[in-house]
Amino acid sequence: MNIVPRSQWLSPEHVFDDFFALNKLKGKEGYFEPRVDIIEKDDQYVFVAELPGVDKEDINVQLQDGLLTIEAKVHEEKESEVDNVIKKEIRSGFFSRSINVGKNIKEEEIKAELVNGLLKLTAPKAKPAGHEVHKIEIS
Repeated sequence: MNIVPRSQWLSPEHVFDDFFALNKLKGKEGYFEPRVDIIEKDDQYVFVAELPGVDKEDINVQLQDGLLTIEAKVHEEKESEVDNVIKKEIRSGFFSRSINVGKNIKEEEIKAELVNGLLKLTAPKAKPAGHEVHKIEIS
């Protein structure tokens, strides 16, 4: 299997989380990556991404040159000027997650569904090319 999640190592999420533990206590805005489970079955791969509070219309999933990308925008609830926010942990902003799937899946047969904040992508495995044995007749 050569399906590999790509991390955005230079994203603020990684930089601040790795170096400043206090950032975990603050509300985060801007760019972040959703968590994704990747499951390999006999005939397919299943990708499950956590997208709580995201509407289907705000999600963009695409596959280009063997790179599966999930993007979305999470809208922030606006507080009034008289609200006193004591703690803010709910994320808002843009997120993106890319996974290198190579040529291991049938692109045209990928199915997607969003249920209870989980985006589930089911991608049937492609038949490996070049592994068939062809008998060559000798004349």
